[in-house]
Amino acid sequence: MKKVLDGIALALIPFVAALLIKLLAATMRFTYVNFDSYRERLEGDGQIILAFWHGRLMMMPYSYPGNGITVLVSLHRDGELVARTVRYFGIKSVRGSSTRGWFAGIKGLLKSVHAGGDIAITPDGPKGPALRAQMGAVQIAARTALPIIPMAFGASKKKTFKSWDSFLVPLPFSKGVFISGEPITVSRDAGAGGLEKKRLELEGALNELTRQADGFFKQTPSRTAGGPSQTAGGAARPAGGTVK
Repeated sequence: MKKVLDGIALALIPFVAALLIKLLAATMRFTYVNFDSYRERLEGDGQIILAFWHGRLMMMPYSYPGNGITVLVSLHRDGELVARTVRYFGIKSVRGSSTRGWFAGIKGLLKSVHAGGDIAITPDGPKGPALRAQMGAVQIAARTALPIIPMAFGASKKKTFKSWDSFLVPLPFSKGVFISGEPITVSRDAGAGGLEKKRLELEGALNELTRQADGFFKQTPSRTAGGPSQTAGGAARPAGGTVK
């Protein structure tokens, strides 16, 4: 009976979760900041590694305007739910994390890159510490020569949970903002010191972008920087990351 119930849960929960996210997005108005060069790279067939904090992943399906991205999902049971949920956004997934199945996950991501796709990672996933980048994204960037695009999300009205990652859920009819950072490139021959420098650069960029996103709707319109564009109802296509 337990296996039957688990099977039903695996079938229903992802469908319901994806439906709720899509319904929520339909009530929101999104602003995109510093997206011009990001879009141009994707439209010009340039590949990227999208990076964002684990606590901001819920609405990230609406930050990616490309044609195909693969998300690294952990091997935990929750990871299976996430993998099935993101399918409804056209997102592929591979299994693994920094704590378990890392090599299999890396192999899957590299396969996606070689096939011409983009990849996405939450550098502090799947279990933290929060807001501290692990080395995975930087190592993959060195291996693939792809730029890391830091991304942050904020909302005018939201619920922040008391989880390890302070998971953020925007409220219906709120406004959302996605802020794209400058690309971070990593040399193929970077040594341990060079990789650590880039890890710190990524961590600093994500924390600064998150600070900007959290304060975005506290600014007056004249102070809103970066040439934002606005889209209602989630017109962008999906993205993903390393998730639990």
